[in-house]
Amino acid sequence: MTSQPFHSHADGYVRWLREQVGSQLIYLVYAATLVFDDDGRILIQRRYDFDWLGIPGGALELGEGLKACAIRETREETGLDIAIERLVGVFSHPDYNLLYPNGHRVQQWTACFVGRPVGGSLYADGGETLDVYWLPVAEALPQFPPAYRAMVRAALESPDAAVLEPVYTQEPLRPHYPILREHITHDRIILPGAMAVIRDDTGRVLAARRSDDHLLDIPGGFCDLGETTTATAIREAREETGLEIEPVRVIGVYSEQMRYTYPNGDQVHGVGIAFECRITGGTIKADGDEITELRFMTVEELAAQPAPPGMRGMKQLWDDIQHPEAWPVIR
Repeated sequence: MTSQPFHSHADGYVRWLREQVGSQLIYLVYAATLVFDDDGRILIQRRYDFDWLGIPGGALELGEGLKACAIRETREETGLDIAIERLVGVFSHPDYNLLYPNGHRVQQWTACFVGRPVGGSLYADGGETLDVYWLPVAEALPQFPPAYRAMVRAALESPDAAVLEPVYTQEPLRPHYPILREHITHDRIILPGAMAVIRDDTGRVLAARRSDDHLLDIPGGFCDLGETTTATAIREAREETGLEIEPVRVIGVYSEQMRYTYPNGDQVHGVGIAFECRITGGTIKADGDEITELRFMTVEELAAQPAPPGMRGMKQLWDDIQHPEAWPVIR
């Protein structure tokens, strides 16, 4: 870390959230962008808060989509306007946890994109970013922390499909939702999660009827502290359906029109990654708590269901299931 006195530049949602929960370990949702020039060099930034090189990116704001966040953060930090070309994947492994100089602890849930410059002029904002410049990838990689190295390698090794995180769980798991609600009553909070699209041998999709609003939906839920996104999907499928599953492909990320108010008044801005999954074992059975019914439906039948109010993003997922040629999508 830098030797100069640290002053946090956090504002907006992150500042408000930290005022409620203090410095304890929480999830923050970030968008980060790998920007390459015509010579294949990568856009890097020298950060204020950590003494290593980084890539443009930052925390999601309430009501903002991941793509919009990536574009905004790149413009603010580097002066460049970019177009988002594709999703690299989501990176949330506990090995990538952050300890900021002010003691704030974060398990990051970072959606990484590839972008290209379309305008603007390169400059550092002088706040979060001390310097920005282009660097050959081979020179930049050794100067990146593990998360950024993983993102770059994934982008180069998997140019067509988004990467699957390794399935990893760090015991003991700590449910994130109640940690936040202990300090925040019903105000809207950003919560990351994962969704599992599970098919039977005929291609029908497993739908779960939720006990809170009695609507049918894809199995899934919020991430617990200490697990990767793939582990979240597996755990939630096991808890809700009794099935053991394996994520096999990333369908996309969902952050737009994912605002929901629970019957008790809790407000959530959901952000999720959806996986196509295969069944590896278990016996199908609704948990009787969160889920009251399970049924396999055709994709068309599922897409015809009403979406939860404020959750048009879920209906978009149902539609996206029908078009695997477009995966991974950014919604």
